[in-house]
Amino acid sequence: MYESAIISKLPTGEIEGIDLTKPFKEICRFLESNPKSLSWRGNNKPKLSERDGVLKLADKFINGYKRSDFPAQPGTVPDEMVSIVMQAAYGYSESETEKIKIEHQHSMCAENCVGALLERYIDSILRFHGWVWCCGDFIKAVDFIYPTSKGWNALQIKNRDNSENSSSSAIRNNTKIQKWFRTYSKTGETNWNNLPSLMVNKGLSEEGFISYVHNYIEVEKIKLTQR
Repeated sequence: MYESAIISKLPTGEIEGIDLTKPFKEICRFLESNPKSLSWRGNNKPKLSERDGVLKLADKFINGYKRSDFPAQPGTVPDEMVSIVMQAAYGYSESETEKIKIEHQHSMCAENCVGALLERYIDSILRFHGWVWCCGDFIKAVDFIYPTSKGWNALQIKNRDNSENSSSSAIRNNTKIQKWFRTYSKTGETNWNNLPSLMVNKGLSEEGFISYVHNYIEVEKIKLTQR
């Protein structure tokens, strides 16, 4: 069932040179063993026992890979009172606060996409070592899975150590889901030397992440100009 479903959506089995057939089948196997991990908003939650349900998940999975994580354009209008406070409190001129306003919007948009870029980078390395990226946002609290003879290793990725509140972290309670974060918010130090054991010595590093992001952004910029 799973194989025929994914092949019907991916005649070549690839998107931009990435073979998605095998990882999608692994995700279906994981959900078959862990049905409560399936996250779905709204009604008509997909059923893995039905072809249409598998196809819905295939769509989410494929669209997750195809989605661009280039920083979005600002979608809100800044509160003008912030500029007034900055001028009064810190002595900024009106022209300076206008410039800061735009830069702050760009900074926020860039910050919002770093977590997604981190997952893409990790996938670009670990897909060659048996790990599967759970893109598509339909597996609860899990970003990567790794199949073993004893079951599954499930991992949640965060960009910073303070990037979730207590209610968000509680979802891992009484589960075997591991968590790893990239940076410490109070020091700015990175956490690559504390990777989970199955991710160690696979080539993951801050330098590699920086290089990946530079290349990804350049490619996405070219795609935007061609639309």
